[in-house]
Amino acid sequence: MSDDESTNEIKVVAERLREARESIGFTQEEVSSALGIPRTSVHAMEAGKRNVSAIELRRLSRLYRRSVEWLLGEDVKPTSADSALHRATDDLSDEDKEQVLRFAQFLAAGSRPVSGTAPRRSTAE
Repeated sequence: MSDDESTNEIKVVAERLREARESIGFTQEEVSSALGIPRTSVHAMEAGKRNVSAIELRRLSRLYRRSVEWLLGEDVKPTSADSALHRATDDLSDEDKEQVLRFAQFLAAGSRPVSGTAPRRSTAE
């Protein structure tokens, strides 16, 4: 592999890391806290000035809800459900998209009890 190819791959990974972080609305500080690394390390990874370890890559993948393959620059095809969701929300206003996002986050959190509350039980017998 040539130096140019290696440099290009590093640049792609750096761009994907930044794009993934921004897509979920996290700051570099929030990512550094979640991973337990300095903010300067997150900045360096996104600038292509620091290599990302396999463990960090796996943690970033989970945090960003993106595949490792995608973070590494692969063209990962979305599932049919992903495509359908994208098409269904494509023409919505920004406000409506925010509501869809909040609802999706609500659904995702539904499998975990809210801190300090007991799980809900069905009242039907």
